[in-house]
Amino acid sequence: MPRRKYRSLILPEGLYKELEKYIEQTNGMYVTISEVVREALREYLKNHS
Repeated sequence: MPRRKYRSLILPEGLYKELEKYIEQTNGMYVTISEVVREALREYLKNHS
């Protein structure tokens, strides 16, 4: 199995805190900020490509 490549992403502190609050409100739908960011980027690219 090929190794996954990971990249870092720097977010402004305020946006990071907003994402943390959002995750708390999802009642387990999301566990990590990475999950939210991946899904948001997929949706954005799907709608803007």
